[in-house]
Order: sequence, then C-alpha cells, then structure tokens
Amino acid sequence: MVMSVSPRKSINKVFERVGVYGFGGSSQKRCKYAIEDEDGTMEMEQIGAERTKNVLILMSDTGGGHRASAEAIRDAFQLEYGDEYRIFVKDVWKEYTGWPLNDMENQYKFMVKHVQLWKVAFHGTSPKWIHSSYLAAIAAFYAKEVEAGLMEYKPDIIISVHPLMQHIPLWILRWQGLQKKVIFVTVITDLNTCHRTWFHPSVNRLYCPSEAVAKRASLDGLEQSQIRVCGLPIRPSFVQAVLSKDDLRVELEMNLDLPAVLLMGGGEGMGPVRKTAEALAESLYDKELEKPIGQLIIICGRNEMLASTLKSLEWKIPVKVRGFEKQMEKWMGACDCIITKAGPGTITEALIRGLPIILNDYIPGQVRVPELLLHLLANFLGQQQYLLLIFVSLL
Repeated sequence: MVMSVSPRKSINKVFERVGVYGFGGSSQKRCKYAIEDEDGTMEMEQIGAERTKNVLILMSDTGGGHRASAEAIRDAFQLEYGDEYRIFVKDVWKEYTGWPLNDMENQYKFMVKHVQLWKVAFHGTSPKWIHSSYLAAIAAFYAKEVEAGLMEYKPDIIISVHPLMQHIPLWILRWQGLQKKVIFVTVITDLNTCHRTWFHPSVNRLYCPSEAVAKRASLDGLEQSQIRVCGLPIRPSFVQAVLSKDDLRVELEMNLDLPAVLLMGGGEGMGPVRKTAEALAESLYDKELEKPIGQLIIICGRNEMLASTLKSLEWKIPVKVRGFEKQMEKWMGACDCIITKAGPGTITEALIRGLPIILNDYIPGQVRVPELLLHLLANFLGQQQYLLLIFVSLL
C-alpha cells in the first residue's frame, strides 16, 4: 500500500509553480486495474490503458552503473513484450533543469577524483532532514521544469535507478493527484551500503539487490508489501548463451593463444588504470625469452584522456585500448580474469560470466569491499533473472 507523506511547510509552495494536470490529458480514457499482493489488493487507476503503455526510466550518467541498469530493464521489457511497452531511458534532470541538477555528471567526476570529499558528502547528507531540505530547495526552483520533462513522455510507469530521482517526481505526482494513476518504482543499484535517498516511502515498489538493503529500507519506513529482493538488473545478453572464447577472440581480433587480462575503471575510467596497466605489461613480458606471456585489454570508459594516453605508449605485449563499451559480455567472455574497481554492476556481470575478479580500487561510502563481496557471493546465484518479470505483477 502506498503511504502518504506530509510535506514540510517549507515546501508547501513548491508545487504552486507546477502547471495544470498533464499526464495523458483529460481526453485520455481510463480504466481500473489491480495489484495483487499477499497483503491484499490495491486498486489503482491507469491512464490510457487502451494504448501502448509508456515506461519512463530515470537515470543519470554518474558512473556507468545507473545507465547499465536502465538499459538492462529496457532491453528485458523489449525482449519479453515487444511493442506492448514504449520505453524511454532519460536523464530528465540534464535535459530540463538547470544547475546543479543538470551538471551532476561533472560533479560526480570531480568528487570521485577527490574521494575524501565524496566520503564527507556521502555521510554528511545521509540524515533525512538534510537531504530532504536540500532536495526541497532544488524542487522550489525546478518543479515546473521537471513536470514538463515527465509530461513529455506521458508515463504509465516511472522507474528510478538513481537515488536523486525519487523525491521531486514523487512530490509532483502527489500534488497533481497522480500517485494512483502513475506507478512509481525504484530499483536500487548499490549492493549493500547505499545512501538513504534511495528509500522513499511513497514508491509503489522498491526492488533491492540484497537482504541487507531490504532491511535498511524497512528501518527507513517502507512497508514489507513495498519491498522486493531480486538482485541487480543485468543486461539480457549476460544471461543468454555467448560464443566460445576462441570465437570471441577471433571476432575481437585478439591473440588466440595468450592468456588475456581485462582491465577496467568503471564507466568513467577511474582509479589507477594506467599504473596497473604498466605494471601488468611488465609482469606479462618474459625478459629472458624476450616475448609476451599474456595480453591486456583496457576499457577506459568515457575517460578519453586516459584512452589517448594509453594508446600513445609503447607496449611490449599485445594491448588493446578501448573506450566506452556496450558489449562487455563479449570482452568478459574472451578474457581469463578481470581487474577493476569495486563497481556492483561490473562485479555481478563478471560473476555471471565466471570470470575471476581482482579489485584494485573503490569509492568510499556506498561501496565497502569486504561486505559487498560477501553479499554478492550469498545472493548472486539464482537471483540474476530479468527484473521485468517482477514489474509485470504491477500491471
């Protein structure tokens, strides 16, 4: 059952700026549908039930994990249901608002380069009264703009895969009387110690990647009927059959005989990637025989400067330097081990591919390496199914 949350007096005026009812328009036909739950039946009203349903996935390119999760959900919907759903993966903040919301990607890059600053910000904004006040202040400026962004896609379902994309959209739905007309779902993409902005008590469903996160959600006021534990959303290509290692190496133009190490720094190419690459190049070269004993694949993500620097170096072993990759299942399938920072999505995908993992970096705050690995090993078996199978229960 959706819980009502009384806003603070300080934000009562936030939604006076929001325009008239716009989701679907007054001419849209409506019909009743029900959500069956073990705790009873929740009746909701769906807009435009006779048309193709719109699913709006809210994400931000603050790292590669949020986009990967959003695209995993999109691909799974399309694979299972074809044209029954129209899926939009959007950063509404970047497209419709101003600073600081439209610049979260650059702010994230700056802060993770200064990890102590990130750590202070992560823990300093954890108390509810702090982040609620901060988000309310931003909403006072951008509620109308965010509403315009949401209206453009006329969503029947909104799925948030980012911790800062619950509060403002849910306030808009509430003050426009749309909480029973638009389903709002949050999918948490941090495996263990996640920020409290993930836990909003007004969501219809909160999908958690582990039991530890589900317990924290309960402590933060969500009802058991709202919470589901289902692992991380993983791209369908990772749970489908892939080519053999030899075939993949032929396709990717890799050496067929040398062991291959895959080196990554997440979507932003962060951490000691160059230092690790140079050390590996030394280790994978036999000085006595004067020949390589391994090959190296380096995925630099969106870090174009890193990619350019690595391409300009002279290597004694076969090295491939790549930018942002959308077919990671192939590179993982072609390699023998992976060295990466402690990113939840990358670790989970590597486990699915059966790839040995070496962690060489992490971001303090939401990623605590020992706990993360323990929960991963305890939860990933049998958990990595398509998330959309859970979403269907809402329709």
